[in-house]
Amino acid sequence: MSNFIIAVGHTASGSIGCGVISKLDESNCTRAIGTLVAEYLQERGHGANLLRIDGSNRYTFEDCYVRANQANDIAKYLDVDLYVEIHINAGGGNGPEVLVTGKSERSNQYATKVSNALASALNLPNRGVKTRSLIVLNKTVMPAILVECLFADSSDADKYNQEVIARAIVNGLVGVDSASDGEWKNGWNRNDIGWWYCLSVENKSYYTSKDGWQEIEGEWYIFDNRGYALQSAWYYDKGYKGWYYLNDDCKMVRASNVKVLWLWIDGDCYAFSEVGRMYCDCVTPDGFSVDESGNWIK
Repeated sequence: MSNFIIAVGHTASGSIGCGVISKLDESNCTRAIGTLVAEYLQERGHGANLLRIDGSNRYTFEDCYVRANQANDIAKYLDVDLYVEIHINAGGGNGPEVLVTGKSERSNQYATKVSNALASALNLPNRGVKTRSLIVLNKTVMPAILVECLFADSSDADKYNQEVIARAIVNGLVGVDSASDGEWKNGWNRNDIGWWYCLSVENKSYYTSKDGWQEIEGEWYIFDNRGYALQSAWYYDKGYKGWYYLNDDCKMVRASNVKVLWLWIDGDCYAFSEVGRMYCDCVTPDGFSVDESGNWIK
């Protein structure tokens, strides 16, 4: 797996060195996107070090040198594949672009993939890869790219969605390894791995584990971090402090028109309530005993 440094552009909004503020507040956007990029990379088994500088003491670009120095310090003890700095553009244009120094073939390859992924996910014109001389690109010792996700001061702002943007960046960096790797249509989709639910073909968005339980046409579903609906699988809900079971149709099993639903699963019999929670270490409402694992005590 790869190691990345994910840096959020500019200082916190309102401080020296903060980003553009228009229809979007760049500093806030970069922090939201960068945090998700790091999280999604880690979910897929990659290393992600998140760099965030919230203030400068002396001049506008001081934070750029601080981020570059921090990145170089990390590179002393970790093999870093790429430094990725996230920004929101300004100037009234349309579409994403990714900036490089032009000196590293690896940077150029990553930049092309990220720009393509963002343009496709947001349905915006692709401004492509551009060569620039910038502090963080020049001062970092590892290959580096600077991502301008879209424009803060144009119609692009209407397409802003931090999760869509973050997933697109991750797909550009490490390839597609999720429910989105398949045919896109609104609603239920299926590929060789399993079922997934597309919320918007235009925005390339779909349910994942972050969205929690989802009620779809009167049935309840849970999705993993790649976007696939759990199927023939147990799920423990920390919030409700209970076990649930998703059947062959990916639906939560639950009692309906009866006090208790009894179900044989892998040779054992379990009882479920009308809200789907498995009974355990108790006597069920219909008078049967189950142990602490939920098994029926015969």
